[in-house]
Amino acid sequence: MTPKAAKLPSGRWRARAYDYTDDNGKRHYVSYTAGSKAEARAAAMAHIPTVKSTNIPYPEIKLKEAYKRYIDTHKNEWSPSTVREYGRQMERDFPKLMPMKLKDITPEIVQTAINEAAASCSVKTLRNKHGLLHKVLKCYAPNIVLRTDFPKRQKVEVYVPTSEQVAKALNSANEIMRVPILLASQGSLRRSEICALTIEDFADTGVYVTKAKVKDENNQWVIKPPKTAAGKRFCPLPPSVIKEARAWKYFDLNPDVIRYRWANIKTKNGFKFKFHAFRHYWASLLHAKGFPDQYIAKIGGWESTDMLHKIYAHPLGDKLPEYTNKVVDIFTTEFKSNAEKKA
Repeated sequence: MTPKAAKLPSGRWRARAYDYTDDNGKRHYVSYTAGSKAEARAAAMAHIPTVKSTNIPYPEIKLKEAYKRYIDTHKNEWSPSTVREYGRQMERDFPKLMPMKLKDITPEIVQTAINEAAASCSVKTLRNKHGLLHKVLKCYAPNIVLRTDFPKRQKVEVYVPTSEQVAKALNSANEIMRVPILLASQGSLRRSEICALTIEDFADTGVYVTKAKVKDENNQWVIKPPKTAAGKRFCPLPPSVIKEARAWKYFDLNPDVIRYRWANIKTKNGFKFKFHAFRHYWASLLHAKGFPDQYIAKIGGWESTDMLHKIYAHPLGDKLPEYTNKVVDIFTTEFKSNAEKKA
């Protein structure tokens, strides 16, 4: 938290910086005064909190052990994929911090580790790494108050395939991949959702999505409910897609199979987008046809419309001429009618 500065009767400025929390839970601060507001705040922000081992429940354990304890304590609350991902983070993230004892870790050391990690990962990944680290330290070393700075978040380009690319992908797909591409591009299903389907999930007008196939902490494929309540939904499908899906012979696929086989189709056709982009196509097409965002989010399994707005920032490439003509027609008609009125 950025320290606030207050002007003193003398005309100087004072800012307070957190220092430590005593055994009774009381927070202690150090005051810094300067001739200007900016100088006082800068001095407070540069303050290094006092590390008192009496305030660290487990001062002698190493950070990696704290990670393990944190994961083991909460693993029954999380999805298998979350447990597995946190376990992977414990093994691969912050290699210089993991052997350190909690009593030796400071905000400055964490900042250095973040700066080093920033050279090889995106800002989003960096924040995810820091998020778990923060939770672990908050649980086992609550007196370590992090004030970590991150690189500026870069704009992520969300790719939306064209209808021509979707058709091309379907034409080059074999009997294994054709149905997954249909379900993703015309029904919004994710790889994990497609691989968890059974023939009983299909109705005459669509498919019920109630589960996903993911890896657990032991790297084994398991069937589980969706991560969020929004993931459970009914997706309308064209009759032709339902017919092909019911005749599909590969309901025991796992998501890796789709990923590997999609890589081959990508190479063959010169595509640059991931399989997941078919969901972007589905959402963009419905948006172009005038469907409300709330409906698209509900059927597509999004918790909010935030992701949709990122997708819409990149309209379907093959629809651009149509949109351009509509814009020209609108303004041509509008000003023509105004000119006629004046005449």
